[in-house]
Amino acid sequence: MDKGLPLSFAAQNAMPSGVRRMFELAKKYPDSINLTLGEPCFPAPDFVIDAAVQGLRDGKTKYTPNAGIRELRVAIADKLQRENGIYADPDKNLIVTAGATQALMLAMVTLVNPGDEVIIQGPNWPDYKGQIDMVNGKTVYAKVDESNGFKMTADIIEPLITEKTKLIIINSPSNPTGGVLEWEDLLKIAELVKKHKIFIISDEPYEKIVYDGFEQKSLASIEGLEEYVLTINSLSKTYSMTGFRVGYICANERIIENLIKLHENMIASIPEPMQLAACEALYRAEEDVKRMVAHYDRNRRLIVDQLNRLRGFSCHCPKGAFYVFPSIKGLGMSSVEAAEYILEKTHVVTAPGSAFGPDGEGYLRLCYAADYDKLSEATERLARAFGV
Repeated sequence: MDKGLPLSFAAQNAMPSGVRRMFELAKKYPDSINLTLGEPCFPAPDFVIDAAVQGLRDGKTKYTPNAGIRELRVAIADKLQRENGIYADPDKNLIVTAGATQALMLAMVTLVNPGDEVIIQGPNWPDYKGQIDMVNGKTVYAKVDESNGFKMTADIIEPLITEKTKLIIINSPSNPTGGVLEWEDLLKIAELVKKHKIFIISDEPYEKIVYDGFEQKSLASIEGLEEYVLTINSLSKTYSMTGFRVGYICANERIIENLIKLHENMIASIPEPMQLAACEALYRAEEDVKRMVAHYDRNRRLIVDQLNRLRGFSCHCPKGAFYVFPSIKGLGMSSVEAAEYILEKTHVVTAPGSAFGPDGEGYLRLCYAADYDKLSEATERLARAFGV
């Protein structure tokens, strides 16, 4: 068969998602309990849905400004000032994107040239590596593990910086580990960025999903970083709005101007009804967020306790997000073998750690943003398979 003209290097080298692979394998088990995809179990708040529906009924079905409707940019600016200590001019410092995923891709295209090095945490959300490859950058992994709470700190980052380093990406709370960066960690990273004059993305979609009294701070609230820092966030995880596809970038005017130009060439604009729904979430959903986080916290305590009882497992207790990243090195299997064995024996779907980069080998990722009873059943099945 003629394979035709060659496709791009980006297409040929892209790796299929290890998380999605397990999701597909699970389809042959009708009673499977899926703990792979990072998605809240809750619907979006009713008033958020109502705002989107009303927008459609009102004929808000046309193109919107590339940067996003002003009502939403004002709501985001208010939120950033009130909650994050970041001043943002809604007309100069913000762009609305199709979730944090498109925000990150847009930032990569804007900042990274072929051959530039980008430092990311290992293990990491796999789309970071995929997007770096798409712009022909080079991924440099800052290895973390449970010994320091899965924290990508300045002392881990600095030895990796070279003359080719263009960008650092931090993600706190982190996917897949649930690790968080304390204020002192952020201050040291800020000094590192100013010293070496490197762009840095602070990817913050889990900022409100934190536990044990921890409060996530924003890197961009630290003075002197205006030239270097891009804050990326999304309404997907916090407000259970994954399907709405609304995110944003906050950065200096020079960066935003160029983001807007490239955004026009990607998707032009975000549907107005979804943006109107996002306004409602930012102004009205605080109590809904607290209720959801309380649910995740209860689930977190259950799954960490139960996993640490299992033969061959060792689970660090995360302070943020809604994932656990237990070590399964005691099982004597690779992470893919362990995930497939668990699926076959228990019909519980987990993600192999290797799906999150080479430093994820020896771990599994389980998402506990699930129904409590389903999560309980999943841990009982695991206990029957592995003993306690």
